[in-house]
Amino acid sequence: MPSVTLAAGGFPEGRFKVLFIWNDLAAQGGKSVAYEALARKWRPKTFDDIVGQSHVSRALSNAISSGKVHHAYLFSGTRGVGKTTFARILARALNCESGPTSTPCLSCPACEETGSGGSADVQEIDGASNNGIDDIRRLREGVAYAPSRLRYKVYIIDEVHMLSTAAFNGLLKTLEEPPPHVIFILATTEPNKIPDTILSRCQRFDFRMLTDAEIRGRLAEMAAAEGVAAEEDALTLMARYAFGSMRDGQSLFEQATVSGAGNITAPLIEGMLGLVGIEAAIDLTLAAVLEGVGQALVRFHALRSGGADLKHLYRSLIDVLRDAAVLSFTGNTELLYGYSPGSLERMKEAVSRRAKEEWMFFLDIAFRSERDVLGTEFPHFGFELLLLRLANAQGLLAVGALEAGASDSPAPPPPQVLPKPVVSSRKPATAQAASGDGAITTTAGKESPLSNDVWNNVKRIIEGKRKVVLTGLLPHLSGEMREDEFVVYCGNEVFIERLKEPDKWSIVLSAVEEALNRPVPVRLEMSAEKKSPEHDVGVKREEILERQILSDPVVLEALRVFNGAMLAKIIPLSAATPVAEVPDVPAAGDEESEKALFTEALPEEE
Repeated sequence: MPSVTLAAGGFPEGRFKVLFIWNDLAAQGGKSVAYEALARKWRPKTFDDIVGQSHVSRALSNAISSGKVHHAYLFSGTRGVGKTTFARILARALNCESGPTSTPCLSCPACEETGSGGSADVQEIDGASNNGIDDIRRLREGVAYAPSRLRYKVYIIDEVHMLSTAAFNGLLKTLEEPPPHVIFILATTEPNKIPDTILSRCQRFDFRMLTDAEIRGRLAEMAAAEGVAAEEDALTLMARYAFGSMRDGQSLFEQATVSGAGNITAPLIEGMLGLVGIEAAIDLTLAAVLEGVGQALVRFHALRSGGADLKHLYRSLIDVLRDAAVLSFTGNTELLYGYSPGSLERMKEAVSRRAKEEWMFFLDIAFRSERDVLGTEFPHFGFELLLLRLANAQGLLAVGALEAGASDSPAPPPPQVLPKPVVSSRKPATAQAASGDGAITTTAGKESPLSNDVWNNVKRIIEGKRKVVLTGLLPHLSGEMREDEFVVYCGNEVFIERLKEPDKWSIVLSAVEEALNRPVPVRLEMSAEKKSPEHDVGVKREEILERQILSDPVVLEALRVFNGAMLAKIIPLSAATPVAEVPDVPAAGDEESEKALFTEALPEEE
């Protein structure tokens, strides 16, 4: 420990030893040797320093210059895009001794206090940990007092969406009419969780995610200033995997600087993030779509054993499929991500082996598999499922644009399209006759036992689906095999319209296919057996009564309220009919009660 011996007046020399203790702080003129993170060191101090949010910089600069500063602002956007930085710059601009000004001097006491966070008049509040009504009460008490040193008291509430409902309610009046010396700045990553009453009292600015080029430019500037040797490919990778956040990009840069001892290379970044090279990503993707699932799984397990991060591997696979689809549709290589000449030639050759519709289909499959890969406890199983889907996609898609001889393998069968139900009337006939579209419209004779068995199986399968409306229609339907198609009969036009709805017709088609163990055409026909004159008169009366009922305002309002309801049966009630016979309306979501009520309301089969 450094020391020096001094002689004090009136005391013998050497009687006292006075120790002086110092460290490198004094030797360096009082400068701190504590390390400062690069994200903090490179935090912008003026509006001109901020990257990528020109719309916010322009609006706030003009507001300060014109003296039209609002009393409350809301900054919303994803992490690391500059919300808190803007709030501090705005506080500094409002309180600068030469201001309010859009270009603070950064050297006056007000600017220094505001920038260092040491000012009592600029308070940053964490909304996640100070989210109760008591915290808001203390804030309201402090709002009433004038600033101690600065021109404005600025309250910056970060993650404001974390406030409780009571805290939001307590903030309402103060936020709407604060004292003239108070400015509120609210920052959030989830503006949808903020009540409309709060949103309506603020000027809102939405911060956009930064582009890869903007992040890369700032990282290159940092590398030059910090004396770090960074490869171009390494900067591109860091900017790309920052995912629009400048702070994430700066954190990656700082980690790479330490890991590489001041020399940042692309392999270093790939190892840090668990990335695979572009060649490995192309190998895996082309193996899945061109070579089959066996080769794809072998390559996947090799990459996983090598420490590949599945999140980034999935992103790389998506990028390759995206580039293949874009290249197949446009042929423009400038729209692709960066490829070496050799990799670009591989992409061109692979794209030529499949039609553009197939590449679009591959990309759609991969994009829709995100939850299976990233949203599960076993992501490697989800990734294997994705590879299986890509390898099997060739059997699911027929491409009409393929020319003869364009592929060595035969074209896959055309995809099955849900046919629309064809409705025709049954007419007595003794011979078969074909309609204009080739569909048979003759009336079949007595149903064979085979047809009865098939229809019973169809009804059993449909009943197993537990669809209330469709199950209620079954007693009024019949079906039979007629030549090479299956015909479903129904004698009520209202029921036919309900049966033609896609969600019901698709179940009928699948039930018929399952009952016959093969796909067959299915036709929906209107039963029109000969009725007696008395029956025809009764039908006309019912039609007239139905029109009268449907013109009643009360009935129309009921059909509007119960969206999707239909008029099943009209039952005249005599004066002697007890009210107790009217069935109770089942509770919403009561499947069995709804089914029973619906079945009772349907007309009896004739």
